[in-house]
Amino acid sequence: MVLLHWCILQPSEKGGLAAIRFSSAVRVRSIRIFPSDTKPFSQCPELTSRTEPQAFFLNIYFNAQPITSADAKERPKHSNALVPTSIAYDGGQRDFQIDMGADHATRLMIVKGDFESVSMAIYGDVVTESHAAPSNYEPRPLPTVTPAPLPAVLDPANARDPSQLARQLLKLIPDAPELELVIRLVFCLKPSDDDWDLPDFPYLHPDLDSASEDLDLEKALRLTTRPVSDDISLDTVSHFAEKVALSLDPKEKDPNQAYRIAGILYNVSCQHPSMARTLMDSTELLQVFDLSTIEDETTLTRLLYAAANADIAKRLDRAEFLELLSSMASDYNTNQDLRETAKRLLSRLRGWYLLEDAFSNTQGDFIAAASMLKDIGTEEQSFGIWLESMIAHDDIVSSLAENPVLPVTLPRLLSHRPSYGSPSQDEFIAFVRAFVGIACVLAVYAWSDSLPDERCRSRTLSILRLWQRVDGYREIVNHLLLLRQMTFRLACMTDDEECTTDDPPTRSGVDAEHILVDLAKTPQSFLRFNFAKRILNIGTSTSFITDEERSSMRQAAFVVVDGFSGAVDELLRPVERPPRFGSLRTLRVALAYIERELDEDEGSRVLDDFWEDAKCSLSSCLSDLLAPLVEEIQSQFSLLQRPPPHLDQDVVAQLFWAVDDILRLFLRLVPVSPLPSRMLRALTTQVADVFACTDAADMRYSQSSQPSVAAQDTRQSCIDLIRALGSQPPVASGTKPGAQLVLRVLLEHGLHSNSLDPTHHLLQVFYLVDSLLPGEDCSESQRALWIQGVIPMVLKELWAFCHALDTENKVHFIRRLSSLDQGAVGVGEWLLLEEVKDVSRAVQVLREHDISEQRRRVTQSQIALFFRLLSDLLRSSSAQWCLESLAAVEETPHILATTLFALFELHSAPPHLGNVLEGLAAGYDVFDNEVRWAIVLGLWRSLQSPDLSASCLERRIESSIKVLATITTSYLDPVRVTAEVGSLLLNLAQHPEVVDQNAAQAVVSLLEWLAQTATSVAKMGSLQSISSDDFGAFRDRLKDTLSVEWKERLDAACCELVLGNASVPPQNLAPVPESVELSIHDIEELLRQNIPTPATPPRRPLNQDVLGLVTVSPPAILRSPAVTGLTKTYQNNDFRQLRQTSARANTSRLPSMHVDVGVAMAT
Repeated sequence: MVLLHWCILQPSEKGGLAAIRFSSAVRVRSIRIFPSDTKPFSQCPELTSRTEPQAFFLNIYFNAQPITSADAKERPKHSNALVPTSIAYDGGQRDFQIDMGADHATRLMIVKGDFESVSMAIYGDVVTESHAAPSNYEPRPLPTVTPAPLPAVLDPANARDPSQLARQLLKLIPDAPELELVIRLVFCLKPSDDDWDLPDFPYLHPDLDSASEDLDLEKALRLTTRPVSDDISLDTVSHFAEKVALSLDPKEKDPNQAYRIAGILYNVSCQHPSMARTLMDSTELLQVFDLSTIEDETTLTRLLYAAANADIAKRLDRAEFLELLSSMASDYNTNQDLRETAKRLLSRLRGWYLLEDAFSNTQGDFIAAASMLKDIGTEEQSFGIWLESMIAHDDIVSSLAENPVLPVTLPRLLSHRPSYGSPSQDEFIAFVRAFVGIACVLAVYAWSDSLPDERCRSRTLSILRLWQRVDGYREIVNHLLLLRQMTFRLACMTDDEECTTDDPPTRSGVDAEHILVDLAKTPQSFLRFNFAKRILNIGTSTSFITDEERSSMRQAAFVVVDGFSGAVDELLRPVERPPRFGSLRTLRVALAYIERELDEDEGSRVLDDFWEDAKCSLSSCLSDLLAPLVEEIQSQFSLLQRPPPHLDQDVVAQLFWAVDDILRLFLRLVPVSPLPSRMLRALTTQVADVFACTDAADMRYSQSSQPSVAAQDTRQSCIDLIRALGSQPPVASGTKPGAQLVLRVLLEHGLHSNSLDPTHHLLQVFYLVDSLLPGEDCSESQRALWIQGVIPMVLKELWAFCHALDTENKVHFIRRLSSLDQGAVGVGEWLLLEEVKDVSRAVQVLREHDISEQRRRVTQSQIALFFRLLSDLLRSSSAQWCLESLAAVEETPHILATTLFALFELHSAPPHLGNVLEGLAAGYDVFDNEVRWAIVLGLWRSLQSPDLSASCLERRIESSIKVLATITTSYLDPVRVTAEVGSLLLNLAQHPEVVDQNAAQAVVSLLEWLAQTATSVAKMGSLQSISSDDFGAFRDRLKDTLSVEWKERLDAACCELVLGNASVPPQNLAPVPESVELSIHDIEELLRQNIPTPATPPRRPLNQDVLGLVTVSPPAILRSPAVTGLTKTYQNNDFRQLRQTSARANTSRLPSMHVDVGVAMAT
């Protein structure tokens, strides 16, 4: 994107029009407007902007010019069509994004509006005609975008006093009260309309001293409806509390008395901290509450509000009061609203304890404490009282300030999705500070909007809009902006009665519209009925909200307003394709509504009601919705569609979140309503496809982008649902358990990626399978189910899936299954045996003489991967299990030894062969003579490597001697043994490096074994493959590093050996590549080798047997005149003549291409 044009536009005298003509076709991306008297470009200080007036609307029209490709047959005609858009300039430097699409450009831009001058810079791209794709692709790195951190003044999460920003904003208002008083007035003790007009407002404090003479509960309740002064004396508060105590009769269980006491507690909970403490300490208020007095809904609700005060919550947290609330919450004879309020009050009392504990306890329950803050933020009375406690109670303020300020990432603790990990204490402290700081700024916004004070309101809304774009802050801001008062104030700023088309746009009005649109992007926002109602009341005179966006938001709001039937109707509607943001949002609102109904469904009526309205089950409806959504996600990562269909990142994120919403609903339904087998299979396949796409999205998009965040949320839901489906019991007697069905589908689907990347798809399905398998700490019953009832039924699929895995994951998979099996069935041993058989077949293929070069390279890579697999197993903690598994089945050692001997005959040296042989030598005692001799021979052959270290040389020779000594001498072939030893010695003699002392001692030990064995086995001491000269030279090299004792031992052993006349040079080993690179032509050749040559099948004669009479009519019947109309035999070119004479007989059928065709009619 480059600067296309800079200008200071002045409209014509008539019509207010101005135009810009570009020298070539351009695609405009952004328009930046500068205020007056600024320097737009630092490199051009002589330029000064001029924009008058300070705010106005602009209508902009672009001449649409289609872009043609180089290979287009016809060029489209130029059109005079104008594409309109509008922008609302509210002062300052502003950027306006323009989306012209990729198919059009423009050369003319017309500007119309009520302005005197406007300074603008136009950014975009110069467009040329599309050319053919380049033949050579040159990859270029994408620029890395690092988000800038928030300025310290706008980052309350990293401030010891998170209320400092709000106090600074409040100073923008002349003669503004303290923040504590503002919070009381806008959230808790709201003044009447008349109070706002009084000259002493907002300092309207009750006179507690003069009113204490004849004080009763009713009068005390009225007095506390106004906030007391912050400098009130403690004596006044104590005297007032004593009068209240005298007015109280604890023995009288009067609901009216309890109602007034709850009201007084609510009124004083947000005031000076001494009020609530003194009142609770001077009276026995809890004695007036019992089951008969607390059943009033208003009384219990006021106690709930009052418990947002830390001091009141501590004094309500008593055993007798908690027992009272518990009995009410668990009594289903009580009103449901009362039971719900009692549960919330219990949670709030517990939440205050957990919150204060979290400030000092590094192992606190941060998730539960955050749940309390989430509940606090749903109603403004509790919210205001809690906020007063956080900034006015010295003990809480100091406890929070004692924690150091550390740079951490804010956790998403207010998400409606379940949390899969607890944050650290430092992260939670930052979250609480951010919550308090945002809450204080919201209080300032409400106060500035009530006055109104445009300067403070505009500044505050700009900060809130900025926080909506910052991860961590976004969730807190959006949660608190859904308070009834906040949505009301934002909606009023977009009301038609407040705004007209003649009024210039204001910065606060534009910011309010942006905030509402961002709020509407979250479906859970619409579940707040007050928000949905405000969305429906948004007028048409808006500066930022377009008619399309307004209609889309209204459609989502109607789902909630119409209730359960509206949500059902939306779920039954087909998914729009290609998807749009608005349609996906409306769908997600319906899904969120159903989820909330399930949360509140104590009588289990939601599923029945859905069936009655939709005439189908909720599960089948969700399954029908999931299929097209998964297809749309797959199309974004398909290998068959390049480039993929264009979708904005917001739409991709909504696709993932919509799928996530459906999966979480399935998580709710599966335990109570098991899915039928067909639906379970389809759902498992779709979950696997989505799971693979989530990882692909994480690689394609940046970590902080919305698609990446949505993909990660959906990824965890996929794992949870797969586990839930695997735990589903059989739907009927004699049917298969869910674990067997899910595992079979995953194993089969892992090998069929459809349009996705096959390797990536297989890896992701493997991750799901690994998540599905029970852990090591599973119960014995669950282990028995899997080992006896699941895995034995899918052995074929299990082997095919395991065989396709890469080596690292194959090792993990085999170890995982063997750990689960614990030797009960031997599934891990069976998989290892199949791998041995498979590599044996591969070695036999290499021995074929007519094998193609492409197949040889693939087979060699297959062999190398097997030895890497065996090497990884033998070097892991499963080494002993691997050795025992290889020896457990009688045929396995023989196949393994035969494979090794065949490789030695081919003089092939696969990678990791030496490591495998060392591992086998460590457990040689479980093998027979055949495998032991193969180990020894392989160890000797592996010493031919030129880059072998001295320590490895010593270790392998010692291992070979140790194994060789255990082989029955009658099994050994002296000629073969001496030939191999001779080749080994000759190879060591030709080794460029000096053999060190330890390696030399190992060679001497080998010669001693030969000498000792030669006494009992003929020809065992005859080394004919190495000459005496070469051996003598090598012996001298050995003596240079040996001690006197070892030299004598070497001479004694050499005396028993018979050397040859000439050395037989050993044949070098051919390295086997571990990986293989194939061209497209090579792959075609490999595939063509498996295609059989087409051939016409031989014509079978008509046999005149009994069965033939039944299936084929005899020739006599075929020639009978009675069947002339039914059959016809063509000869020579008769069919062509018939076609010419009756050309119009049947014009819908092509002429026959066969001759002598007869049709036999069976009778």
